[in-house]
Parts: sequence; structure tokens; C-alpha cells
Amino acid sequence: MHYSLAIALRYLRARRRSGFVSRVTMIAVGGTLVGVAVLIIVLSLMNGFESELRSRIIEFNTHVIVFASLPGSWSGIDSVTAIIEEVEGVEAASPFVRGEALLFYELIPGMRVKTKGVIVKGVDIDAERNVSAVVDSFVPPIRSFVSTGFEDGKELPGIVIGQDLGDDLKVYLGETITLISAPAEMKMGEIQPRSREFRVLGFFKTGVFEFDSRFAYIDIREAEDFFDFEASTRGIGVRTTDIWDAAETEDRIDSRLERSGAYGMNNWIRMNRNLFSYIKVEKILMFMLLTLVILIAAFNLVGMLTMVIMEKRSEIGILRSMGASSRGIMSIFMMEGTIIGALGTGLGVAAGLGICTLLSAIELDLPADVYFINTLPVVVRSVDVSMISAAALLISFAATLYPSWEACNMSPLDAIRYD
Repeated sequence: MHYSLAIALRYLRARRRSGFVSRVTMIAVGGTLVGVAVLIIVLSLMNGFESELRSRIIEFNTHVIVFASLPGSWSGIDSVTAIIEEVEGVEAASPFVRGEALLFYELIPGMRVKTKGVIVKGVDIDAERNVSAVVDSFVPPIRSFVSTGFEDGKELPGIVIGQDLGDDLKVYLGETITLISAPAEMKMGEIQPRSREFRVLGFFKTGVFEFDSRFAYIDIREAEDFFDFEASTRGIGVRTTDIWDAAETEDRIDSRLERSGAYGMNNWIRMNRNLFSYIKVEKILMFMLLTLVILIAAFNLVGMLTMVIMEKRSEIGILRSMGASSRGIMSIFMMEGTIIGALGTGLGVAAGLGICTLLSAIELDLPADVYFINTLPVVVRSVDVSMISAAALLISFAATLYPSWEACNMSPLDAIRYD
């Protein structure tokens, strides 16, 4: 063992060191521990939030959207769907009609009414099941939007709404609600909104409040009849075999259709770019901010090493008189400070991973209307843990440079004389 490392370890184990220096050492270790643990926990929570949000957005939406720009392009949507399904990278495709409407529900007939702006999506249940997970979340499960066998005897088209939307309106299974679209009908010389009654056949819950509180599903033929072309978005939802290949698949679809101006395209990466860019920037800023906790511990480390050097002044002088080089003296205290930083880093990593494991097991619930999702997800990434550990060790090493440099420049005669 090199004498610098042996002496550094001896100083760490020394019993005659003042109690104050020992307490400062523990504070330095504790500060690094807290900083590393907090960084791991916060970044793991942000990773989990991003991963869970991305997963639910992808499950709710399709990976690529091909929308009709002209009424003529929508008339041949069945043949276009068949063409898209043959494109490399496409797993399935399903046509849809999407529009905005006002949902009208009478809590007490003729007395109390509740209204809510909703996004209505018309789909074919069997085809939609192949491109998104929403249909499989319908409760109770349904095979079509046909409503039969209800006590009032009305033959109404069916509708499935988000669970949070149903809770807000206090509407129950089998009840009747009314959808009101943008003005589209001429009655008595005036343009009036189109309205139609629907029967609630079920509810869905994706776990994302923005979806569960605003969306409703009806049959695609009802949506075609209810919404004008100009008041709705009509197109094809495409599911790709690889979600990260969405942009390339979009380009292949575009080149296959070869109809300039007839169809527009978009993909989930482009549609949610702002959201995930914000999360990425916030993660970077959070890392930089919480690194200050480790920097505070580094100042404690500087103070501790300075006091150790003052305490060991005579021993430094003796070592120098025995032939120890300046570099050797400097390495003693650099090793001592680095060992303390490594100890705090190791304990911090263990504490951070332990708390993350505990949070994953507890599965805390969150208010979905505030945090978009209703659970507290935790995703620990080895890259983040390695980056945090490296940053903590680098800061600890940097903190040892100045006091170690002061120790190596100490005159041997002055050190022994002042003892």
C-alpha cells in the first residue's frame, strides 16, 4: 500500500482527533448522502412520470394520423386504409371521425341541467381495438354501439364517455344524454345547432385526466352523420410496430399514397413534442439545482480538511523532513477527502435506491386533475445513478484540491516550530 493511502486511512481512524473535526466529517458525509439520495429520487420520479405519461398517451392515441384534407379524399377512405395497412412498419389502421360538441344532461328533468364541452370520436369498435387500448378499457365491455333492451324502449345510438366526465355530470349507465354540435342546420331561416340523443353504454378510464374528462366515443357512421366535414377531423389512425419509428413510417405512407394535398399527416412524437421537451428541460434544471446540495457538503469537506491539516501540522513537518515529497503530502489529504466523498456517495446511492423501491411498492395515488395521471410512478435508470455518482465524486475530489495544496506548500521547519 502506498504510504499516502495508508496515512490517509490512519487519519480517518484516528481516535485522538478532536470531536469537532469528527462531527464536521460526519456532516460532510451526511450532506453528500442527502444530496445523492435526493437527486436519485427526484430524477427517478421524473423518469417515471415521463414514461407513464408517454405510455398512456400512446395507448390512448394512435402512433400516426392520416387525415383527409378534402371531402373527396374521405369518400375513398376504405381503399386508402387497405393501402396503408400494406406499408412496411404498419401494424394496423382504423378510420375515425373526430369533432367537438356540447354534452347536455338533465340531472332533474326540466329543472337542473349540466353541460360540458367534449371531444367526440367516431370509431369502428373492431378496427379501433387494433390501434389503441381505449376500447379494451370500456366498462362494461361492448361489441357495438347499438343500445337495446332498456326499460324506456327508446332505440338510441350508444355512447361511451370517460369515467371522470361521467362522475362530473353524475350520469349513470343507461341514461340519456344529448350532444349539440356547431351550428349546421337551417330551421325557419336560421342556422341552428344540430342535436341528438345518445344512450350511455359504458365508461372508460385511461388514467390521464385530460382524456377521461373530455372524450366520448360513438359509432363512426353516427359521427359522419352528426358532424359536417368542415366541423370535424376525418382520417385514419395508424399503429406502428415500433413507436419510435413513427416518423419514418409516416414518410413511407406519404410516399405510398402519392396524393398531394389530399391527405395530411402527423405522428405522436410531433404532436407531443412540446410536452416532452418541457419535461426534459425540467429534468436538467432539477439536476443542476439539487447538485447544490452536494456542493454545500463539499464546503463542509473543505472545512474539515483544513482543520485536519491544522491539527496534523507537526506530522506534516516530520513527513517532509523524512523526505516525503510535496506531491505525496498533497495526495494524503486528497485521498482522505475523496474517501469521505465516496462513502457519502455510496450511502446516498443505497438510500436513494431503497426509497425508490419503497415508493414503487406503496403505489401512492395522485389527484389526476393536477398531475395528469393518478399514480406516482418510479423508474430508476442506471445512467442517471451513474451520472449522479460521478458528479458527487468529482465535486468531492475538487473540494480536496485547495486544502491539499495548502498542506503540500507548508514549510517543514515552520510546521515543526509552531508545534
